[in-house]
Amino acid sequence: MKKTLQMALMGAIALTGAVGMTGCSSDEETVNNPNYNPATNEVLAKFMFNVSTGNGGTRQSAGPTQATESELFRGIDNAFMYSFKQTADGRHLAAATTADKHYDLAQVLAPYSVSSENSRRIIETSLPLNTNTLLFYGRAVEGNATGYAYPAYDVFGHLDDFTLPVDNDVNGVTITLGQRVTGDNLTKYRQIENLLSAILTALMNTNMAGDNHVAISASGKPLDEDDMAPYGFDVSTADYPADLSWASYANADGKSPVEPTIDLYPLEKKLADIYREMTTIKNNLGEVHAGSGYALRLTVHDLWTSINEVRCATPLNKSEAVAKYLAHRITVRLKKYFGVTYLPSDGGAVEGVTFRDPLAIIAELATDEWPATADAKPSDFSTITNADRLNDFPGFFDMPFGAAHLSFDTSKKQFAYVKNFNTSAMAGEAVTIESYCYPSELLYFGNSPVRVSNDDKKTDGYPKTVADWDNDLKWTSDWTKNSHVTSSTQGVAMQNDINYGTALLRTTVHYGADVLKDNNHNIQKGKVPTLADSDEPDKQITVDGTTFQLTGVIVGGMAKTVGWNYLAKAGETYSTWVYDHAIASAAIPASGSSAPNYTLLFDNYRDLEHQDKVYVALEFINKSGEDFFGEHGMIRKDSHFYLIGELDPEKSGLNAITWPTHHPLPPYNADGTSIKTPRVFMQDYMTSADFVIGANSLKHAYLTVPDLRYSSLTLGLSVDLKWSTGLNFGDVILGGN
Repeated sequence: MKKTLQMALMGAIALTGAVGMTGCSSDEETVNNPNYNPATNEVLAKFMFNVSTGNGGTRQSAGPTQATESELFRGIDNAFMYSFKQTADGRHLAAATTADKHYDLAQVLAPYSVSSENSRRIIETSLPLNTNTLLFYGRAVEGNATGYAYPAYDVFGHLDDFTLPVDNDVNGVTITLGQRVTGDNLTKYRQIENLLSAILTALMNTNMAGDNHVAISASGKPLDEDDMAPYGFDVSTADYPADLSWASYANADGKSPVEPTIDLYPLEKKLADIYREMTTIKNNLGEVHAGSGYALRLTVHDLWTSINEVRCATPLNKSEAVAKYLAHRITVRLKKYFGVTYLPSDGGAVEGVTFRDPLAIIAELATDEWPATADAKPSDFSTITNADRLNDFPGFFDMPFGAAHLSFDTSKKQFAYVKNFNTSAMAGEAVTIESYCYPSELLYFGNSPVRVSNDDKKTDGYPKTVADWDNDLKWTSDWTKNSHVTSSTQGVAMQNDINYGTALLRTTVHYGADVLKDNNHNIQKGKVPTLADSDEPDKQITVDGTTFQLTGVIVGGMAKTVGWNYLAKAGETYSTWVYDHAIASAAIPASGSSAPNYTLLFDNYRDLEHQDKVYVALEFINKSGEDFFGEHGMIRKDSHFYLIGELDPEKSGLNAITWPTHHPLPPYNADGTSIKTPRVFMQDYMTSADFVIGANSLKHAYLTVPDLRYSSLTLGLSVDLKWSTGLNFGDVILGGN
C-alpha cells in the first residue's frame, strides 16, 4: 500500500450491475427494468472487488501475513457488508448505528485468486435505494501451518471471537484476540504451578524435627548408622533444638542455631547462604524469581552442588556435624523430586539434574512434611500426567518461559507463583496468565461512501488497480462521486479502498557495541556495600553472530477486544499482552540488523486526551556460552532473558505521520472525517521499531517478564520508532547506553 500499512489487499469493492429500472410515472408509464424490485425498493447489483496484493510487512512471518508483494494472496473469508442510508451523501460512518441491510458474503476471494494486474471478482446482490455508505469486514482465509516450525495459531494469529451481528446493529461487532491458555490447559497450567511451588516449599522446609531429631555422630550421620567419633564427640538430641530446620540457619543475628552465642560455623554459613539466596526476593525493587521448569532445574543444580559440598565435608565440631546431617536430609529430599546422573561423594559438582516424572513427585509430596505456617498443601493434580514435561514449563503451553514468576512468603515459609503482575498499582488491571494472547489474525475493514452510474458497465467499466481506483481521472464521466443508489442506478462502486483493520509492528534488532557489560559489580555491591569501585568488575561479552538469539516479542498494554471501528470496546482495561514467538529468523548478526519480524496487533487508540506509551519485551536466549548478571540475578547460558524497550508516540524527533488521503482512519469526527491522533499502533499502518542492544543493556536484563504497563521499568533497549507513513522508532537502546 502506498501511504498506509503497506500490507496486502488494500482492495476496493465495486458494486456493479446491468440494472434497468422498473417504475411507474404519474401517468403510469412503465420502464422495463428487471433488476429493480419495486416491492423491496432494492436494485440487484454486481459486486466487484479490486484488490491489491502489494504489502510492506505484517508478521507472524512474511507469507502468512502477505508481508511483501511477492507473497501469495491468502484470500478473504467471513466477509460481511452493511449498507446505510445516511442523511447526507459522501460521508463515512462516524458512529455505530443500525444498518439497513447486511450481506453475508462468506469467502469472497479464494486463496491465490487475485493478482496486482487483475484482481476482480464479481458477485450479485441487492442494494436498498438511497444507500450511500457501506461497511465491509473480512478476515484472511485460515492458513495451513504445514512446513512451519510453529502451531497454526502462532503462524497465522488467532481470534477467540469474530462476531458480525445479523441484526444489522454494527455496535454488536466484537473482535477478540485469542487467549493462549484456556479451559483444561488453564487448569493443568495452574496445577503444574502448584506442583512446582510445592516442591520448593517442601524442599526448603527440610528439618530435623520428630523422627529426624536423632543423635548424630562426629561424621554427621545418625549414631545408629555410624558410631564412629574420630574427633571424640557425638551430638545428642539435647545438643540442638528439637525444631531445628534449614531456615534456622538464616537467622538475623548470624549465630549458630546449635550454639546461640557463637557465630555461624563455615558449614552452617553455607546452609544459611543457600537458604537466603533461594528465599530472598526483593519485591520492593521489582525483583521476582524465574519459575520456569528450565530455570528451576538450573537453580536446583546450583543448590544441590552447594549442598553436596556440605554433605561431603568433614565436620570440625558438633554444630557442623548437625549441619552436615541436615545437608544429608536435604539430599534425600532432592532425590524425591529430581533425578541426577552424577552425585559425587567428594563434594564435587552434581551433573544431569532433571525433574522426575510428575506422578512420582506427586506421590512423594503426599507424605512429605509441610510447613505449619503455610497454606494447605496442594493436593489436586488430577490433570497432570507423566507426559507433562516439567523441565519445559511453561514453554510447552507456547508461553514465554519468563511468564512464570515465583514469590516467597517469609511469614508462611511458602513459595507460590505470582498470579498477577500489578507492580504499577493499576487497580483492576492486574495482568495474569490469562492476559497472554496470540497476535491478531489478518483482518480487513472498509468504511466508504459510494460512486454510482446510470450506465450499464457490465464487467469492464471499472479501474483494475488500487492506484487507478484512487485516481478520479481513471473513472469515466458517467460516474458520480459521493452519491447514493437510485432506481436508475446500474453501477455502484465502493468509493474508498478496503484496508486492513489490524496494525503491524515490524521489529529488528542490532548490537550497538562490540562489547557488552553485565551487572556484576552492582549485584555484588548490593551484597557488600563497602565494595570498592574497582572490585568485582562487570563481565564483558564480545558479541558475534551467535551471542544471543531472538525468540519472541511481547507487546504490553493492549486491548483484548475491539468493536465496529477496530478500536477498543468500551470498558477495555488495556491489560492484554500479545506474545509472538513464531520468529522467522532468530539470528542477530554481529553487524547490521536482524531480519525483520512482523506482529499483527490491534490499534491502541485510547482517547483524545492521551495515547499510551507501549512497552515491548524482546525475548532472547543467551547463547554466549557464559553466565552473566542482569537487573536482579544471574542469566545462565542457554536460558531465556528479557530486555524492555519503550515506544512513546510523543517522543521528540519522530517523523510526522502521512495520513491517508483516500480513506479516513478511525476515530472519526461527527461528519465521518478522521480525528488525526497519532498513537504507537494504528490500523492499516506499520510501526517500525529498530531495537538496539547497547553496551550497558545487559545490566537491565530480566529473568522474567515484568509488568509491561509500568512506567518505572528499567529499560534495556533503545529504539528508533517509525511509522510506515507513521511512526518509526529507530535505534531503541535496550537498557541504557
